[in-house]
Amino acid sequence: MLPDISIRINNLIKAMEKTIAPAIDPDNGLAKEQAALVVSHLRMLDQQWDTAYLYETVSLENMRNLASYLADMAVNEQTLETVAGDIRQAIADIPLVLPMTVQAVSQHTTLLGNLVDRFINCSYKYGTGPLKERLKQAVLDYNHCQSSRERIWFRANNLDPDSSDLVSMQAMLFTDAYKYIPS
Repeated sequence: MLPDISIRINNLIKAMEKTIAPAIDPDNGLAKEQAALVVSHLRMLDQQWDTAYLYETVSLENMRNLASYLADMAVNEQTLETVAGDIRQAIADIPLVLPMTVQAVSQHTTLLGNLVDRFINCSYKYGTGPLKERLKQAVLDYNHCQSSRERIWFRANNLDPDSSDLVSMQAMLFTDAYKYIPS
């Protein structure tokens, strides 16, 4: 029987804490700091690995919703129709039936994100005032939703200054409150 991912990660943590870190020269502060960083990241990975697919699929859904909304904004904007068409094609290229791997989902999110960036740049260069205002609000709403998800996802690093206002990982993953739906 093969050990599951959590067992493997925890064995790596144990090796770092019990064998590797104690063998580091006490005068080598950087090496000690890096060993602690490795342990910290391994602990965070252990908390995240089992829900990474859920996290990434909602990230893709949120980005797809933003991208689709932006592409629809370009209907009366001739200068944006090319990038809007590229967005529509990228959305059409996402497989209708999941599952995909976590990495494949993330790659689709990144591709759409790059097209959204291109759309934003073109909009501010060539778009009309009303379009820019709608675009600004859509991007702010998306960023609020997605940054809240990211803060929860990385809570285990203990760097968030306001972590007390964050919901649990389960609440973030399984409620619609953290899904971006354009208004």
